[in-house]
Amino acid sequence: MSFIVYNLTDDHAISVHDTEQEALGNVNPGDGMLSVIEYEWTETDYLVSIKLNADGVTLSNKFPGKTIEEQKDLIEVEDLAKRIAQKKKHLKEVIKGDAKEYITELNWKKTKALDTDLISGNSDAMTAWLNERNAIRIKSDEIEVAVDALTTEEALDTFNVKEQFN
Repeated sequence: MSFIVYNLTDDHAISVHDTEQEALGNVNPGDGMLSVIEYEWTETDYLVSIKLNADGVTLSNKFPGKTIEEQKDLIEVEDLAKRIAQKKKHLKEVIKGDAKEYITELNWKKTKALDTDLISGNSDAMTAWLNERNAIRIKSDEIEVAVDALTTEEALDTFNVKEQFN
């Protein structure tokens, strides 16, 4: 048996030890984010592949029967997918923030539209203002769809939200 120091907050194994005492030496008892869990370590286990089971008290290898090299490759695929998802999420937050900023910048036009419509006796200026706001929202949605279509980190890294709004 081996003893794994596991980070409960970040959900990953940190280190493997031969004795519980040795493992406990790496854990601050009052911390609550690290735990020592007994595990049947084998030579084909890759520390990064070790995950906490749904019961919250036992560990298992996410890729049983795979070689360490295969586990490394699978972890890299998972990490890439996580990075891509995080970059997409960030870009969408930027898109929403920019859209909100552009809409806020139009607020002065509302007052002008109300005055213009009052003088002219219709709602044409207010309709135009509402259409301009709605166009920003539509463009924002279109840009988010474009972000979702990107499949590589490079494409996400070079995606310029400001250019998309112009």
